[in-house]
Amino acid sequence: MIGPAVLVVEDMPQIRATAIQLFQELGCAVFDAYNGHGALKILEARPEIQVLFADVRMPGMSGPELAQAARRLRPDLRIVLTSGYVSREEVPGDIPFVPKPWRTDDLAQVVRPASVAAARAAGFVRH
Repeated sequence: MIGPAVLVVEDMPQIRATAIQLFQELGCAVFDAYNGHGALKILEARPEIQVLFADVRMPGMSGPELAQAARRLRPDLRIVLTSGYVSREEVPGDIPFVPKPWRTDDLAQVVRPASVAAARAAGFVRH
């Protein structure tokens, strides 16, 4: 699989490192940020990022707040929120949600739509 570029936004360093490793194992190019403000700067500087994978609860700017700002900046961006503390019902209904702890299959589902888009852009899939 040709993986998309993913931006992982997580304030806990060990959890962020785990997410980075899992996405890399799925063939993704991975960028990371500690918080929402840093994530927005990276999104502005790195147009190749196709997926934003962000924790719901972070200091300064929550995941849903980051999602709103990211959509204004990059309407084409696939946004997925994650948390070990809140449930699906507490996340905006139009944003995919993956609960912690993550399963590799769940993360593969997160990147699959963007992977197909990446493969098409590279000329591997025609439509």
